[in-house]
Amino acid sequence: MRTKRYLALLLAAALALALAGCGAGEDKNKNKDGAMTIAPAQLSEEENALLELLDVGMDTHRVFDVQVEGAKSVRLRAYELTDGAWNCVKHGACEAADGAGRIALTFGKMTEGVRMAYKDATGTFAQEFAMEAADASGMVFVTSVLTKSRDIVLDEEIPLALQIATTQNEFSTYDADYFEMPRELAKHGYEHVYAITVTFSANAPSEPLDAPSDAPSAEPSPGT
Repeated sequence: MRTKRYLALLLAAALALALAGCGAGEDKNKNKDGAMTIAPAQLSEEENALLELLDVGMDTHRVFDVQVEGAKSVRLRAYELTDGAWNCVKHGACEAADGAGRIALTFGKMTEGVRMAYKDATGTFAQEFAMEAADASGMVFVTSVLTKSRDIVLDEEIPLALQIATTQNEFSTYDADYFEMPRELAKHGYEHVYAITVTFSANAPSEPLDAPSDAPSAEPSPGT
């Protein structure tokens, strides 16, 4: 069963990187004003037609457009919330190029497999893994992702996805930005809380970055 799940992830991820190749290279001069942003990808008619043809659902397939300058590396990280603090369970880093790029995340339930991928002019970087859970068969999974354009600040961690897995009958939903409030998330006693982030760094891929802060913040506020 796990092999089949990973094959499905690989198929979707291959499509993501095919789309990334189109999106990242279509306009290298698009960022002339120096803006540095990340946002949900605006797929072309051709890309949407390809998704429809291959029956790849966007509920398990998230693509983000990137415009960045001055970054030497891209860091993708996956976390689980443990005792009110984020514990990094998977990470990877690659070189970054100025201009356009794309990030692709492929997952349904993170316990069944996740693929993180990044593509820009330097090439493609990707990792596959699954979050650990003793028994997630009876759990409800609730996922939030980055839904609007966000400015990129070098060496500042940006949350891309937040997923709660719980057996509780009542639960709140949270913006992905709630990554910055781990102690608030921990108050509810959810069995598992996962997150995926990206950092565009002025440091080389081999240089370490600091762990995220667990200090509480007044923003954002939870949804229902």
